[in-house]
Amino acid sequence: MDESYDLVVVGSGPAGQVAAELAASFGRRVLIVERDRPGGVVTTTGGAPTKALREAALYLTGYRQEEVYGVRAAAPLEAVVPALRARIEHVRDVLQDVVADRLAAQDIDYLKGIARLGTDRTVRVTSPDGVEHQVAAARAVLVATGSRPTHPAGIPFDDPDVYDSDRIYSIPTAPKDIVIVGGGPVGVEFATAFTALGIPPTLVSLSDRLLPTVDGELAGLMADEFRRRGVQLVLGAGAEEVRRIQDRLDVTLSTGSVLTADAVLFAAGRTPNTEGLGLERAGVRLDARGRIVVDRYYRTTAPGIYAAGDVVTPGLASNAMQQGRAAAAHACGLLFGVMVDQAASVAVYGLPEVAGVGATEEQAHAAGIPYVVGRCDLASTPRGAIAGHGGLLKLIFRADDRKLLGVHCFGDIASEVVGLGHVVLHVGGSVEVFLTLALNTPTYTYAYHDATVDGLTRLTELMGLANGGGATPTTTVDTDRAQTN
Repeated sequence: MDESYDLVVVGSGPAGQVAAELAASFGRRVLIVERDRPGGVVTTTGGAPTKALREAALYLTGYRQEEVYGVRAAAPLEAVVPALRARIEHVRDVLQDVVADRLAAQDIDYLKGIARLGTDRTVRVTSPDGVEHQVAAARAVLVATGSRPTHPAGIPFDDPDVYDSDRIYSIPTAPKDIVIVGGGPVGVEFATAFTALGIPPTLVSLSDRLLPTVDGELAGLMADEFRRRGVQLVLGAGAEEVRRIQDRLDVTLSTGSVLTADAVLFAAGRTPNTEGLGLERAGVRLDARGRIVVDRYYRTTAPGIYAAGDVVTPGLASNAMQQGRAAAAHACGLLFGVMVDQAASVAVYGLPEVAGVGATEEQAHAAGIPYVVGRCDLASTPRGAIAGHGGLLKLIFRADDRKLLGVHCFGDIASEVVGLGHVVLHVGGSVEVFLTLALNTPTYTYAYHDATVDGLTRLTELMGLANGGGATPTTTVDTDRAQTN
């Protein structure tokens, strides 16, 4: 087949799928080339399977409800593991079928194979049987091939009990204990699942705290929760060597100490899938880390070739989708959709969840912005009392015009709770808007009302202190004892 297309998309993950659907919905002829199943890492080994593992582990073990009701109606571990695997595979299959159906419904051509870029925006595809016979010419090409787990040098990933975040789903039996290397979102999510299953994890992180990109107060709450549940945290250390000693694994850390476990999971870092695509020949420049260099419209250094998602910057699926949309909009000459949200939401599906959008308290302080923090303990809301679980909603806003700067939540469905704040932040709204909304109760979103009242009360107190002292505060740092400068 020798065809011409308006857009050829290499990769069907979040960035590629959104780009293809947007272009097709405006009458463009689109081809997707994918080496595996539709949906990319998000449907295969990443986002959705990880969350399905967590959800199933919590449900099957009764882990989350034991402290509320005092009983734990849990299935035995030998029955849980096969059920977990079946559930993850079911979720994967459903989501891959959904992506395939959506692409077919919009008449998007789909080829399974390995793509290689040529000159003048041609794409040659090698089919799974090794035959190179597909050539497509395009007005524009989008490279959205995603990323894979980073394999640190010297780590024996050929050992059957050494896993990365892709291979961990194939673990045959439940280990007695496990060392998880990586204190970011992926490491925290897997530590949550193993803890729920009663498999003691030791979490190792190079950073001196969990979740370095999350608001510090919430990251501290997550660390406290892990410690309370028996998770061993080893912070400020990396894993330098893994050696098999009979039927156990010794993990030597950068500090010189040695950890021993049945299994080791490396859940830190992603490597972009840019090899073998012919990018250099096509004129696409890569940076020192092998990522594709793009401009603000996601154009590469080669005319008509775009890139989006993890091949540009490894990150969240939601960010990749925005980048794919922006690239497709520019490539197809559309008058909208080119802008990308600069305050993307972040969520970590631990126990409980951690989510945030906008500036953290550390960022506001470092920028010298006069700010105030309003808080609400989720346990004090009717929804929190019913569920039996607490948490924290934290609103950060400017002290001068009360414009919302950031929203951060630690608790049940935190990833959904921050959505309301995300909208207000996106439109540049002030914190008072949460007082004008008749929010449903009992819901966790009602915490926005209480957090706003708390913040405005603090602001009033601070303004009173400043006026009494004959000065106007230039920076308001919210701690246990309010300070003004």
